[in-house]
Amino acid sequence: MGANIGYIGIDHHHRDPYFAVASELDVTITAVCEPGRVVDVENIAAMDERPDEITTEGQDMANLVEGAAVYEDPHELVADESVDVAWITYRSDETPAIIESAVKNGVHVISEKPIARTAADLEEIAQEANERGVTVSPTMYYRRNPVAIELRDRVSDGFFGDVWTVDGRFNASQLSYRNTDHYIYDQETSRGGALQWIGPHWVDMMPWILDDPISRINARFHEADEADVETGAVLQFETRGGTLGTYHTGYYLSDRGKDTHLGLYGTNAQALTPLHHDALQHEPTVSLDLTSEHPDWTAAPKRTIEFGFTYDRFPAWGDFVQDYFEDYFAGYETGDVPATVDDAVQLLRVLDAAYESGERGGWVEVED
Repeated sequence: MGANIGYIGIDHHHRDPYFAVASELDVTITAVCEPGRVVDVENIAAMDERPDEITTEGQDMANLVEGAAVYEDPHELVADESVDVAWITYRSDETPAIIESAVKNGVHVISEKPIARTAADLEEIAQEANERGVTVSPTMYYRRNPVAIELRDRVSDGFFGDVWTVDGRFNASQLSYRNTDHYIYDQETSRGGALQWIGPHWVDMMPWILDDPISRINARFHEADEADVETGAVLQFETRGGTLGTYHTGYYLSDRGKDTHLGLYGTNAQALTPLHHDALQHEPTVSLDLTSEHPDWTAAPKRTIEFGFTYDRFPAWGDFVQDYFEDYFAGYETGDVPATVDDAVQLLRVLDAAYESGERGGWVEVED
């Protein structure tokens, strides 16, 4: 039998695409909740105005929650014995308490990243989840991005030799395209802006490719005029193994879409790739350019792999997002999931160090 889902955060702008994901899984949304409000499940309409580029793609939202129980209190929802998994898209300052209730009730969780404002908000909950054998997972899609997987495998196989440095860039459309009244742009609710919202994907993905955690960080921020969070950030970092890195992320683009780049430079080989695009950019393939000094590559030291991404199941970013959720629901009962609650805590520790660096200047060590 498939999993019964309790969906918390029905007013979140990722709800529609996530409902579309759910419609392709062996799951049933049996309960819904928007904290503090009674949801009219018979009249749920598609969200046409969102604070980012995610599109609805014509889904009939009401059909996906037909017959679902309605809760105003998320803590009551996770106490419902029929619920197997809580799927949470809710504000970062209140999500940890909901997860704590879910863990106490033995309900597994998949939650919108980064799950909490700070690592301290999640650490004890993570420990309890691990002790109770309850799976809590953040939405770190890039762990199922095919280009990222290819790079991780090549790093593991020693293709690059010692990795000297990595260089990442993930920029999105300006805040003028977004609803800055939304709580993701409120400091008290979310802690940060671009780095806390779009930035976590690559802050997680780059050390995941290297299989080498970030150990210290130096960050600078551009503060937003339209909101009390940052428009963007530039980070320098070092991993435990000594790889140096840079990361540039923000709401900088004067058009909708994404601007992405990843460079990886090692003693034996280098890689350059945009890693992904989105359906708005209409590119036929995503390229991975490799240069190697290996003797087997002497006749052709420069090679390109073209990845033909599909968008049939998740039109907004690519079907690797659907793959991520499929892998979660295939493994949540055993804990064999793409990203764990410990990964979420580690990500938040890196973000903690970045914001501390931005406030006081200089390098900040990432807590172990």
